[in-house]
Amino acid sequence: MIVDLNLNRKHVLVIGGGDEGSRKIRGLLDQDCKITVVCDRLNRDLHQLRDQGTIEVVKTKIKDSSILDNYDNLFLVLAATNDKELNRKIVEKARAMRLFVYAVDDPVFSDFSYASIINIEGIMQVAISTAGRSPIMSRRVRIKAERMLRKTIKKTDIENVKLQEFARAAAKSEIQTVEERKKFLYSLIKNDRIQNLIKEGKTEDAKSTTLELLREWEKE
Repeated sequence: MIVDLNLNRKHVLVIGGGDEGSRKIRGLLDQDCKITVVCDRLNRDLHQLRDQGTIEVVKTKIKDSSILDNYDNLFLVLAATNDKELNRKIVEKARAMRLFVYAVDDPVFSDFSYASIINIEGIMQVAISTAGRSPIMSRRVRIKAERMLRKTIKKTDIENVKLQEFARAAAKSEIQTVEERKKFLYSLIKNDRIQNLIKEGKTEDAKSTTLELLREWEKE
């Protein structure tokens, strides 16, 4: 089962600062989460992210899984050292602490496997997964699928996602039932006036029109 973890405002701890850890950190950058990296040395990529203030870095030698005792309120732990046995111990301890945990060298032993993600403008993600059986094949298929999807998913689709987020937030306080809110949201996709404004790039006008339609919907 593929799931999309909500990391918004959550604390993620990455233990290890090698190339594999760097790749996983790059995948976290658009998740609006706090990222702490514990490692004994940094590669160039992590140096840059630290200097930008994007990640917090704690430089120390990682001897065992007790490093986890230094942190409270963690949500996710990524074990990314070059020692498989140490990564396993980190997974076991983090799991005992009831945290989500992933080992870069042992996805089967982890709580989840990483999918190969097609990310379109940070708004729409499509995941290709082999459930940890072959990350290499996930990446190969992702490259093929991405070419097709970038031709299929238009700018108007992305803008509709943004408008739907705006409309759903506005409708929650005005339309009481889930079914009625769904009907309202579907009506926006089918509304010619809204869709023409989106095509013309008039996103603020589309939002204003959405609020007008919401007021009319309440009266009906």
